Amino acid sequence: MIKKILFVLLLVGTKLLSAQDCNMYIPLEEDKGMQYQMFNSRDRLQGTQDMIIKNVNKHSDYTAAVMHVTYLDNRDRVQHEGEFGVKCKGNELIIDIQSFIDPALFEGFQGMEIQISSSDVIIPGDIKVGDVLPDAKLEMSVSSGGMKITDFTVNIKDRKVEAMESITTPAGTFDCFMITYQNEVDSRTMGISSKRSTRAVEYFAPGVGNVRSEQYDRRDRLDSYTVLSEIY
Repeated sequence: MIKKILFVLLLVGTKLLSAQDCNMYIPLEEDKGMQYQMFNSRDRLQGTQDMIIKNVNKHSDYTAAVMHVTYLDNRDRVQHEGEFGVKCKGNELIIDIQSFIDPALFEGFQGMEIQISSSDVIIPGDIKVGDVLPDAKLEMSVSSGGMKITDFTVNIKDRKVEAMESITTPAGTFDCFMITYQNEVDSRTMGISSKRSTRAVEYFAPGVGNVRSEQYDRRDRLDSYTVLSEIY
């Protein structure tokens, strides 16, 4: 579930442009979208994600959009779907991190009390090599009948624009910014605590968005990766 949260952060964090001044992102057009393929460390296809722009609403000082995401397995069978919102204000893309929780998670918590607090994920529209990007954080707690079942914290930190690289995917070859960051996850279920820290790398092409994302385990070995497979 955490991997899906982090992947969507990568996916959306480098996808959109508003009619404001987010000039690093593609224009928002309803019914336009992207498809991504997900692989394990042995290059085996694990599934795909289709993301389609469904609604675009322009306000006086920002533009908001609703994204519809469909998760499919490696046999193209729909696993689940979800929607989340983003907005662009000035030259920044602002993402509510709580919108990126795997929708399948909530299916298991039906009828329970869920409390979420978070800080926004911010993507500047004028990034350059050497930039340090803002951190983001999500805290979630689930209770039933007054008893806490589980809670967890996700910290996205040490986000840096490291370099420019040329990346080739099924959708083409792109000149990309290489952005790295740390994922820190602290979960507590029925009094049992678990902590996990991993590294992520994303390759962002101006005017296109995220074209490749990589997840590394605690020993810094490649665990999984995602590539842009189609723009439609």
